[in-house]
Amino acid sequence: MTRHSQRYRTTTLPFSYRHKGVDFDLDSFNVDDGDRTALKLNPSQTEINLGSVVSSSDSSEEPKWDTITLNGKLHLPEETIQAVFPEDERAEPPAKLYVTIRCHETIYRDREVISESPTTPGEYDVRLEIPKNTVRGTVELRPYLIRTEVHSGKESSDYAAQRNFRVASGTLYYVVVDGHDEEEQAAIDGERVRFSQNAHLPGGNKLYYLDFRSESRPKLWINSDHPRIAEVLQSRGSVGAEARMRDVVLDQVSYGVWVQLLIQAGSAIDTEGEVEHEWQEVVLKTFACNLYDTSDLSEATRRLRDDLSGPQTLPHLIQRIDSELQEYINPREQLIHLMEEGLQI
Repeated sequence: MTRHSQRYRTTTLPFSYRHKGVDFDLDSFNVDDGDRTALKLNPSQTEINLGSVVSSSDSSEEPKWDTITLNGKLHLPEETIQAVFPEDERAEPPAKLYVTIRCHETIYRDREVISESPTTPGEYDVRLEIPKNTVRGTVELRPYLIRTEVHSGKESSDYAAQRNFRVASGTLYYVVVDGHDEEEQAAIDGERVRFSQNAHLPGGNKLYYLDFRSESRPKLWINSDHPRIAEVLQSRGSVGAEARMRDVVLDQVSYGVWVQLLIQAGSAIDTEGEVEHEWQEVVLKTFACNLYDTSDLSEATRRLRDDLSGPQTLPHLIQRIDSELQEYINPREQLIHLMEEGLQI
């Protein structure tokens, strides 16, 4: 039975994919503008504990850092390109190489583009900045190679043919940036509580609730009236059915949360294109430019404010937000992982 399930597991994706197709090595870090410090990692070590490095000597004080920068290399082998692209594309692969930055506790996601299309085999420098105001506890870093153009040729039947399909990935690193007990470190707080016993939270079987009573600091409540779901969300593993279920649930929650945060932040933009609170600035920097396909943040925020206030532009904006979040969260990937895991149960 195990062999039968494993055989199908390797053919779940309808195209060639390399889970270890990108070599990812982190070799140093620096805190804020400090000197670069070497990371002395064992060959198979994927967890990097920087909590003790960036924490204040007085545990009652806020850690004295704003940004951690991790440095390293990505190596894209020739074998990976040959495996995931048809022959007519291998000279100039229509591919983008990036590293995802993810923090489950604050539902934060970002990506650092390492190479735009075309991305050829070779070695690439990596520099990843992790801002303190967006993360807490553990941050996950993972490289991906994605397709950037549609391929309609006959030879593409065994390869990903649509743009934005991930075709290769690499090592998943866990970077511990603090002890995750300090409440002040997340721009958006989260807490598990029984909704049925708290009058300020909605009734029924709601899974989560984003609380804006404090405009300067939204709070995400997870309903522990659903103990099995709450338990799964606490899982820290990277493999297994529980980890896959956690990622799917987090995708569902984060989609709804990001929609609310983006609309709330957009509605708070003043006539000068400014917002009052730090979390609003973080949300706008994450999404506004992509929504309007521009590198000018001021222009993007003004257009977002105008679209939110116009009854004729609002439906198109909601559609645009949905498209951007589907690409940003990429729920398809986690659903595939969960289905693959289900074949082994």
